[in-house]
Amino acid sequence: MRKRGKYIIDKRMKFKRGYQRKMILKIKNDNNLTWKNLADEFDVSIQTVMNDWGREFATIPYSLGIRMIDKYLSKEKNLILSYWISEILPKKWGQFLAGELNKKKIKIPQESEGLAELIAVILGDGHLERKTLTMTGNFFEREHHKYIETLVNELFGLSAYNIKLKGSNALQTKFHSTELIDFLIKNGLVLGNKITNKARIPEWIFSKREFMLAALRGLFDTDGGIYNKQKGYKRALIEFQTHSPFIRDNTIKLLQRTGFTPSKSASNNSSIGCTLACNTRIQNQKEIHKFFNVVGSANPKNILRYKYFLKRGEIPLKDKIYKEICRIKIIRPFKRL
Repeated sequence: MRKRGKYIIDKRMKFKRGYQRKMILKIKNDNNLTWKNLADEFDVSIQTVMNDWGREFATIPYSLGIRMIDKYLSKEKNLILSYWISEILPKKWGQFLAGELNKKKIKIPQESEGLAELIAVILGDGHLERKTLTMTGNFFEREHHKYIETLVNELFGLSAYNIKLKGSNALQTKFHSTELIDFLIKNGLVLGNKITNKARIPEWIFSKREFMLAALRGLFDTDGGIYNKQKGYKRALIEFQTHSPFIRDNTIKLLQRTGFTPSKSASNNSSIGCTLACNTRIQNQKEIHKFFNVVGSANPKNILRYKYFLKRGEIPLKDKIYKEICRIKIIRPFKRL
């Protein structure tokens, strides 16, 4: 059985339009499975089974498809193979077709603040498959996604496409390029699960203060936020939330090296991952303002909540300022000068 995040070299099942989704949903719903159950059963990521297969963005490897049908749809096997599937594609069929999306040449960027910020953003909200980078966030933070799209275009010369997932407020921004994925892997990122595969900040980012500040902004705008510290008191805290002890330790290192005094909390001492969370906080009130002076934010949610804190001494829940968040346009990161 293949490892998650590894590319499967196999023939592929090409379904008639709509039938691959129909099969995936039938298996899931008829057997009361969650997306995680289904992903675990076939040793793939939730992203793969729910979006790539379930939304027909990618074909299903032949061997896995047969296993699915034999286990869950054996009575309909002849119907599926004869009528639902239009053809069986050969191994490496995408390479034979010289798929333009995946072989597109990219610009190779130099080490920079922009690249440092992007890598941190991916550590927060990104997911790497063999040919695709997917960024997932809340729809009301779409201006931050537009900011990321511009950043990727400036760095690599790539364009993106966006998907609003039905039945949720989730927004996905996707970039297709094997060269992009190869470049990101060389810079500390990993295919598949970021926790078990121990993704972390590359060492070059720690070589310059400007790179570290940019990386902190990327982490803050994806895995972080500003919150009320104590109800009834005009005090705030900044918190970075992750399930990865490696990303948590990188965050602490970035903060300490740029003059902050972070505190940390973890639900356990596992070397693999924290069961609940591996959180890092800035609680000193002067450092809260310093953070927005030197690091800033490109996420409208964080920007507006901090402005509320400056004006009123309290931070509203994001659901209560949803419409205001959606009206903010992001051209460059906000900093309180």
